[in-house]
Amino acid sequence: MKVLIAGCGFVGERAADQLHAAGHEVIGLTHSPESAARLAAAKPWRVESCDISNRDSVAALAAKIGTSIDAFIHCASSSRGGAEMYQSVYVNGMRHLVAAFPQAFALYTSSTSVYPQINGETVDETSFADPARETGHLLREAENIALNAGGAVGRLAGIYGPGRSFLLKNLLEGKAAIEGNNGQGRLLNQIHADDAATALVHLITQRLGGIFNIVDDAQMTQRQCLERLCMTFGIKMPPEREPDPNRKRGWSHKRVSNTKLHATGWSPRYESYFVALRDDPELASSILNLVHTGGEVPLPRQPNIVLIGLMGSGKTTVGRIVAQMIGFQFVDTDAMIVETAGKTIPEIFASEGEAGFRLRESAALRSLLGKRGCVIATGGGIITQPRNPPILRHLGYIVWLDADPERLARRTAMNSNRPLLAGEEDPKAKLERLLTERKPLYKSLADLRIQTAELTPQETAYGVMESARVFFAKMKR
Repeated sequence: MKVLIAGCGFVGERAADQLHAAGHEVIGLTHSPESAARLAAAKPWRVESCDISNRDSVAALAAKIGTSIDAFIHCASSSRGGAEMYQSVYVNGMRHLVAAFPQAFALYTSSTSVYPQINGETVDETSFADPARETGHLLREAENIALNAGGAVGRLAGIYGPGRSFLLKNLLEGKAAIEGNNGQGRLLNQIHADDAATALVHLITQRLGGIFNIVDDAQMTQRQCLERLCMTFGIKMPPEREPDPNRKRGWSHKRVSNTKLHATGWSPRYESYFVALRDDPELASSILNLVHTGGEVPLPRQPNIVLIGLMGSGKTTVGRIVAQMIGFQFVDTDAMIVETAGKTIPEIFASEGEAGFRLRESAALRSLLGKRGCVIATGGGIITQPRNPPILRHLGYIVWLDADPERLARRTAMNSNRPLLAGEEDPKAKLERLLTERKPLYKSLADLRIQTAELTPQETAYGVMESARVFFAKMKR
């Protein structure tokens, strides 16, 4: 298939990637030549600039690429504009694309906000969808253009994914609230961006006409969702407030059904928001990082002690002593990986490579979200994956156990469970190189650095314990 994607944003780019990977010819559209050039430099599929709200611009595009397009997806954004932008980008944009590519299967990405129901009822594609706001009417008008052309409409629920989760970000920044519904809040209908893209690809490759709701399998009330998030991230429950009548798309309270889409053979990879938090390697980390770098509020820190440092630096030995001293649970991420995988670390490296091990390592770290009262010993390379430091910062007080490579080489000489030290390179030289590469990462992440060369494990453990006690005492003030 030759597919045109108008709008290569959060979902459109993912749909283009999926289509290209499946062997389809993809042409992605962006609004400006500058954004087209940036995207073209990063993608293997063709990128063109086109202002779909301008009829002449779309006609020029058709003359350039030809009209033999099999399908197109309109998922361009209004850039948070009002009714004028909705008219220009959504309604006029759909008209221009249908006129320029009359033989193409048309798919318009709309929103479940067109359902105005407020009493918690379940809505499907046959339910009343006549929103009161002008922007809602314009969405419906754009939908009808696609339907009248024999195409499809995908009504997307609230989209989230790596770098975008207003629900979690607002909670971490103290901006969340439970809106109405007798203290339960409205029902949340969400979809992971990857699953939204998969649904769009499914609709056009199967040429499934009509209206389809694109939403995951586990709608929850705000209270149900926020209670669980607060437990996971150690946050106080947000307050209740009256619904905001000035919300851009209005306040609604309904359960959106995806039964029709399921019946066509589609199913989401992330059936709920909490499955995504567990299984998406980037989701939780990216939002924690946004909060940390945004600087509006301090990143919440959990009452755990996290030990980092090169292999052989004593994290496991010292961690066990600290845990015994203060009555904490001891956790070793390497041991967690071995238990989950059912094979040793050298076996994981042999069968999955270092990349596979690092994915398992990140999954083990995410599984510790919500843990409190732990001493956590981490693998030496855990800090090398950009997704891990935000979670490490959130998990607790971070201590870097530092030792010189010569001492580390002696400590690890008889340990066969160190695949990174296998091979022909001299272990001491390898450790020196790893320390040079990782030292800036350890330094930037650690709340405390302890040089262990002249200390016994017991002395190091005492230093860890006392410094953590002072740190958490200050946090309580």
